[in-house]
Amino acid sequence: MEKIAIFSALAGLLATGINSFLRRPKKASQGGAFLTRSELLAPPMFRPAYSDRMAYVLAEMSALAYFKFESEEEGALQKMVDKFQQLKGSDDNLLDEKVRELLVELQEDLMFNRISGKETLGKILNKVDFQLLDTINIKSTQGFVCKRAKTGEASYLVIAFRGTENALEDWLTDASAVPASDLPSGIKVHKGFWDALNKEPNAENTSVLKRITEILAGNDAQDGEKKLPCFFTGHSLGGALALITTRQIAPDICGACYTFGAPRVANYEYFATMKTPVFRVVNSADIVPRVPPGAGMAILLKLVQGLGWVTQFIPGSAEPLDWLEKKVDQLNGYRHHGDLRYLTDIKSGQFEDVRLLNNPPMIDRIWWMWQHVRKSFMEPVKSHGMAIYRLKLQQIASRRNV
Repeated sequence: MEKIAIFSALAGLLATGINSFLRRPKKASQGGAFLTRSELLAPPMFRPAYSDRMAYVLAEMSALAYFKFESEEEGALQKMVDKFQQLKGSDDNLLDEKVRELLVELQEDLMFNRISGKETLGKILNKVDFQLLDTINIKSTQGFVCKRAKTGEASYLVIAFRGTENALEDWLTDASAVPASDLPSGIKVHKGFWDALNKEPNAENTSVLKRITEILAGNDAQDGEKKLPCFFTGHSLGGALALITTRQIAPDICGACYTFGAPRVANYEYFATMKTPVFRVVNSADIVPRVPPGAGMAILLKLVQGLGWVTQFIPGSAEPLDWLEKKVDQLNGYRHHGDLRYLTDIKSGQFEDVRLLNNPPMIDRIWWMWQHVRKSFMEPVKSHGMAIYRLKLQQIASRRNV
């Protein structure tokens, strides 16, 4: 029996070798004449590649999108000032000069004026040479648009979306993973994310996508007649919204989309015509980028179909299996889009050890996640927080741009 197995293995290897030799490239199989399509010989030179510094900037913007700029309650702002005061009292070195200046201004505003969250957001951005163009607050979707406005530096736009909060609307958006029904055949997009951008108009009947388009068409978002580079970003749910927004209104621009811990949003066909670069940053054991299920659903679908074939002669088995097949098929097809930038695991607080890996193979990521989970069962949840993304990306950007 062993001899037969060894003989079969050797025969298979020999057959594979012969087949590879026969299919080897030959002179006649190189494609004929070269460079015959003159219209394809001038590829675009304006799309930015991945940048450590831009990743850090957009991580900060994604975190800032969680700021309650839609609130006008003095109490919320006072709490923020109190937290700054606690930091300042514990260790003055924790606050840089610009933050201390902002603290003084906020205290003065709270003492003499009623200020809105939007004004506060504008002050925070102005301190680091960004101009707030406008905020987005339509139903359950929030975000803001700002412009780099420092003399002597090139201007660019940032569109940042807020991620999932402790609000029922956000959790319902995340959970509505079935495909949207009003898209062309063959295209699947997560219904919750799609509706948040297209189907939840405000009192003026303006959707999120329409509002962002209006802001980007304004004079402040232009450099004369020239469009400024645009960078879309967001964390978690915000990253999903940023990616769909990029695909819908900016599929071929000077700019990019950076997402942090974002889930899958659509199938391959949806992104087939998209040219704007997408960089999806994932932190070690972050579990959110692993939902909705990806290729595993295709395997599960085949198993359900196979089970249906095996049990087709069993009375009453067809109807429940048909129902299950339809439900599995609804979730089948979701895939990530963009270049993966993977932040490696570190021991607690040792951010100097973090590495940024480009598109590591899936088997490595599964192994690293298993090692991480083995040490701490709750760590995949903790790995999703925006704070750890910011600290790791700051460390990498500082190390690589000294």
